[in-house]
Amino acid sequence: MSWSSDEMNLWDWDKAWECTQTFKCKHSGYICQVMFNPKNSNSFVTASANHMIEVWDFDSPQCKYTLSGHWDRVNCLDFFTHDNQQYLITGSSDCSAKIWDMHSNMCTHTLHASMSPVMSVMFHPNLQVLITGLEDGTVYLWSSTNFRLERIINPPVIEPPAWGFGWLYNIFSSPVSEHVWGLACSMQSEGFVFGRGETVAMVDVSNVNNQEESSHHSVPQIRADTTTQLIDNSVLLEVHPSDLRFPLQPHKSTTCSLDLTNHTYERVAFRLVQKNKKSHSFGEEEDSLLSNVPIYGFIASGSTYTLVVTTKEWPDQGEDTSLDLLLQSSISGDKFIVPFENETECVDLFEELKEMGNVVHELTLKAVFYAQEEVTREIISATKKVDALGFGNSLVCLDAHPTETWILTCKFFGDVHMWDLVSQEKKALYSFHVYENGDRGLSATVKFLKFIARK
Repeated sequence: MSWSSDEMNLWDWDKAWECTQTFKCKHSGYICQVMFNPKNSNSFVTASANHMIEVWDFDSPQCKYTLSGHWDRVNCLDFFTHDNQQYLITGSSDCSAKIWDMHSNMCTHTLHASMSPVMSVMFHPNLQVLITGLEDGTVYLWSSTNFRLERIINPPVIEPPAWGFGWLYNIFSSPVSEHVWGLACSMQSEGFVFGRGETVAMVDVSNVNNQEESSHHSVPQIRADTTTQLIDNSVLLEVHPSDLRFPLQPHKSTTCSLDLTNHTYERVAFRLVQKNKKSHSFGEEEDSLLSNVPIYGFIASGSTYTLVVTTKEWPDQGEDTSLDLLLQSSISGDKFIVPFENETECVDLFEELKEMGNVVHELTLKAVFYAQEEVTREIISATKKVDALGFGNSLVCLDAHPTETWILTCKFFGDVHMWDLVSQEKKALYSFHVYENGDRGLSATVKFLKFIARK
């Protein structure tokens, strides 16, 4: 399948690359990704800039149905299966990834790690984890069974070129060039590769399956061993955990994920804020301990919203302490169909709901900060870089071979390289250049590439 702004074309290798079918796109946004359904070879799904995920089949040139829930461009998607049930994960510029039940066509979970667009998503079949890559360069690993945060990966830092023009690199290197632009895994590996900026790196996460057994002392977000809170009429949301635990580590930030489940038949607005403020012995105020609070948003009916609460970096010395967080929730109805642009809009909505007679439910959560030794494998670093700076010729896509230990990388102006993940050689196994219409004088602009393993 290939796609442009207004149509998609299906091509048949066995018929000398004949275009056998065309599908018309009626929406205004361009298509960001297309993926065939692994359980139904006659069906495929598209991610679009018009905020929609569209499901198609070969029986009709028109879209079969849409999945609505994102409010900004949908950048990426991938299928996965759990308990014989098929799901779809999508990543969006609205800074969230969503999990869709392909049987009911409903969003069941929302994963929100930070205020950065989700640029790449992938299901790793060997590890049974979901991987999201963000525009800020961070990679998150989530359980594919309970959708809770498992690991945070710190991508490699791109160093300026060694040939004496580092100041040029600093001037022309923009933050957008640092985003995670590709994820891929081989069936022969328990690791995966990702692209960030001008670097492709391999990461070994082979022990991620042992996460559940050691979750209270070996992961970046330390979960409280507490029961879920659901008080009959005092809150609209099921909350887990009720205590958020953060290990104190000098000069490091830590995280804890929080699950909010909406069991009602209505859309629920929520707001998580700090409840009290006081000074600590090391001179910091509590309102500066958490870097991303307040957090606010909406939770669809029957859906779980997983948000990640993050601390700022700790000073040299710290002592055990705690603070209270206030979770507010209220049925929002049709108010604010689009998400809040800032906290002021959220505060205004809750005030308006109160004036209309809607009940604003409040629940106090405890955030506990405690001293702890270095956390084992808190941040996983890339183990192997396989590409270098291509000034003015950005890396745009990668793919992993399903049975061999090879990956393909491609630059915007047509430079393609194949690498061996297990080889100690930093040199590409094979390279070639793509030209426009076979004309060796004009380089093609390339956006995407894939192995055709059966050939």
